[in-house]
Amino acid sequence: MNEIRTYDECYFLNYNQCNDLQLYEIGKQKCPPSYSFGPIMRGHYIFHYILKGSGTLFVNDKRYILSAHQGFVILPNTLAYYEASQTDPWDYVWVHLDGPKTVEFFQQSGMSIEQPLFLPAEPFNGIASVMQELLINNNRELFCIGKIYELFDHIIHHSTHAIHTQHNTKLAYIKKIINFIDIKYSEPIHMNDIAYACGLDRSYMTRLFKEATGRTPQDYLMSYRMKSACIMLEKDSISIQNIAYSVGYSDYATFSKAFKRYMKLSPNEYRMKYQENI
Repeated sequence: MNEIRTYDECYFLNYNQCNDLQLYEIGKQKCPPSYSFGPIMRGHYIFHYILKGSGTLFVNDKRYILSAHQGFVILPNTLAYYEASQTDPWDYVWVHLDGPKTVEFFQQSGMSIEQPLFLPAEPFNGIASVMQELLINNNRELFCIGKIYELFDHIIHHSTHAIHTQHNTKLAYIKKIINFIDIKYSEPIHMNDIAYACGLDRSYMTRLFKEATGRTPQDYLMSYRMKSACIMLEKDSISIQNIAYSVGYSDYATFSKAFKRYMKLSPNEYRMKYQENI
């Protein structure tokens, strides 16, 4: 029996050379009536944009009905389920992405666990055009990363929930946490260090960050370190011991254990698998 394909186009990219923003997958689907997906929980952000038709999203026991020119984000580690309308099923495009800028830009757009929808102030074709260019030029990494920045510019500029002021306190704290991790991840920092640098109580910092991003600062720091380690492991010239030092670990054994827990492979196994695939 042939496997049933549940999408019209899907490209697995894993464009992760840019620390600020990574793009893992783009796709497009014309859904049949009542087509559903989930419940599912992912480790990265997924943004869906509806080209036409309608459907329903369920996140955290909340129900949202969406239609053409609207969109929704599924945050990391957030259980979600979505279903096309029986009478007017939606067509959508999606991007699977992550990185510090992704966190910051979704915050600026006003999209979060509590408010996962993109609702434009007025209909426009900018997002559909960007998505189409991503699909057509999926083999051009720098082009695609540039288009993701353009996508966020459209989302932030047109969203009815966008946060346009730079004085929003919660957004400022989220950006400060992300920036601290971006700069200091190679050092043996702890959550108390981040909280102190941001002028926050540790428990409040954790709650604030998780509400905004779907993950804890500890999870985010781990993810950032492991992604950086993967990039370095793809270069034979860097020893694993030096990679451990470079991503904030004082010894090889602790780094190796953390890497294997996160990647399901040891650092050596990851390096050998990468070499086999190039």
